[in-house]
Amino acid sequence: MSQIIYGIHPVREALTSPSLRFQKILVSARNPSPSLQSILDLAQKRNIPLTFTDKEALGKMAGGGLHQNIIGIVEETFYAGLEEMLVRPKKEETKALFLILDGIQDPQNFGSLIRTALGCGVQGIIIPKDRAVGITPVVIKASAGAAAHMPVVRVVNIAMTIDRLKKEGIWVYGSSGEGKDLIYDLDLNIDLAIVIGAEGKGIRPLVKKKCDRLFSIPMKGPVSSFNASVSGGMILYEVMRQRAFHK
Repeated sequence: MSQIIYGIHPVREALTSPSLRFQKILVSARNPSPSLQSILDLAQKRNIPLTFTDKEALGKMAGGGLHQNIIGIVEETFYAGLEEMLVRPKKEETKALFLILDGIQDPQNFGSLIRTALGCGVQGIIIPKDRAVGITPVVIKASAGAAAHMPVVRVVNIAMTIDRLKKEGIWVYGSSGEGKDLIYDLDLNIDLAIVIGAEGKGIRPLVKKKCDRLFSIPMKGPVSSFNASVSGGMILYEVMRQRAFHK
């Protein structure tokens, strides 16, 4: 199985990831820009085959997405293992911080959450295998290449996975409009996994019951909730702020 990555930033980031293996890179620019040329130079150093083609062919491969004259084809190795992810905090000698996405279906939201998670020190993202978007070319593009560096674990059962996290001493907090605690009133400087629910539906009832605590984000105005990626950004930044303060 193979996967495509398109766009200058996603392809460049993928080239710097030791976990991804490129099969080849396709380019449609005979006179590449400096940013594109730097990618081609790096690909040649790694002995990755380069193929020149036309923009129309790249456009079809990218499904109409903004390919910026370059597409990379890699072996599909994006998903990590749960146990592999769980040892990261111990190796890094830091508190655990994981993100559980319970049914995110919008690839733009997922990509944005991956990028935010990487910037806020999240050590891994957990998603369900069914009824949720996975790692797709659109998600990789939306993450601006961050997907190449963030371990994403795809599991059959989120509720059972939460039980596994708890066995490791990790607290599981869920973001929910019905949460009585505000995010800013919680101590987040602990081994922690944050659960964010699907767009519109929120966290599923069984997953919600598994959470040690539910919290909400204060807001004003007529809308009932923030966009999933916006909520994730505010939550993860608060975690990062608290941890920086407690150093």
